Amino acid sequence: MLLTGFDAPVEQVMYLDKVVVAHNLLQTIARVNRVGGEAKDKGFIVDYVGIGHHLKQALDNYDERERKEIENTLSFPEQELRELQAAHAGIMALLKQHGLTDLTDHDAFFDVFYDEDIRFAFMLAFKQLTRALNTVFPAREALAYMADYQALTEINVLAGKHFRDARLSMKGIPPKLRAIADAHLQSAGIDIKVKPISILDEDFEKDVAKHTRTKTKAAEVEHAIRHHLDVELDDDPDLQASFAEALAAIFEEFKNNWDKIYEELEKLRQRIKEVGKEPTYGLNRKKQMPFFRLFRGELEMAMEQSPDYGGKPDERIAVLVDLTQQVYNAVERELKLAGFWESIPARNKLKAELQQIFVASRFDKVPDLVRKRQAIISRVMELAEAKNDTILYAE
Repeated sequence: MLLTGFDAPVEQVMYLDKVVVAHNLLQTIARVNRVGGEAKDKGFIVDYVGIGHHLKQALDNYDERERKEIENTLSFPEQELRELQAAHAGIMALLKQHGLTDLTDHDAFFDVFYDEDIRFAFMLAFKQLTRALNTVFPAREALAYMADYQALTEINVLAGKHFRDARLSMKGIPPKLRAIADAHLQSAGIDIKVKPISILDEDFEKDVAKHTRTKTKAAEVEHAIRHHLDVELDDDPDLQASFAEALAAIFEEFKNNWDKIYEELEKLRQRIKEVGKEPTYGLNRKKQMPFFRLFRGELEMAMEQSPDYGGKPDERIAVLVDLTQQVYNAVERELKLAGFWESIPARNKLKAELQQIFVASRFDKVPDLVRKRQAIISRVMELAEAKNDTILYAE
């Protein structure tokens, strides 16, 4: 049965307790080399009778090219163990090079892993160790490495949460190691299913305060902000860009002064939180407010060049709201047309309508704003394309 017509890709281990020779031997041991999913990277032969010399004789029946192809697919326990030893020595040497000798000092790892190149080197070394350990485990020789592997798994998961880095995850760890790693993480009180706390959460500050180093705290706030900008504000490019610029300015102004960086990052986080509390003046927060912010920002810059513009703040807000509603209604109506973005005439028609709306607004008293109307209309089109799905489908 194992020699003729047997094809079970899931089969990974074969136990040989009888002598098989020549072509039958190669055909037999090949039963475990079928591709069987990501968790299976090779098959195992447990030899109870000693077929080593028979294997050599079987290979002699092939020409040199075929023999090399077959030999390249074979490996032996001594080789696998040497690869595990090398992978373990490699990752420990990498950590020691950066002063990381205490696998329980997670904040020390976070501070070093702030350097993305070092973090990436750790990722590669950890994956290599995982592959090597998976090959040898559950042989008793693998047990000597399990304590370090569990500690490194804990570091990998916690660093992934700290830096909001999805590459540092449990994805890709083979099932037999994953079960052991999950059990260890559970015993350590680490739930990999719980997402990192949002910067908008009331408990975020308390969570950050658990760290003992200022750089560690600052790094967590920084990466939490970056994650928020990428994920939560991806449909509001103007707001996203303004906060990204503020973030970059902090690091530019206070290079390596982590106390000041942490302080300024906390201020920026509070500003971001306030966005959710800003008045909407009856506009839809997701659909219309990004356009409102665009027009308000342009008006504020233009008024620096036209300070004598006499409109009162409430009057300017009313004009902005009216402009936003007119522009949004025109954009929404045109976007509902099938194939709008592929149609140059349709886009030109919308641009012409936006120009009419803009010229008819009360901002004709702000010369700088009037001169920039074509650029502003282009930005409206860019924003409309970025928010296409939100405008059409969001509630």
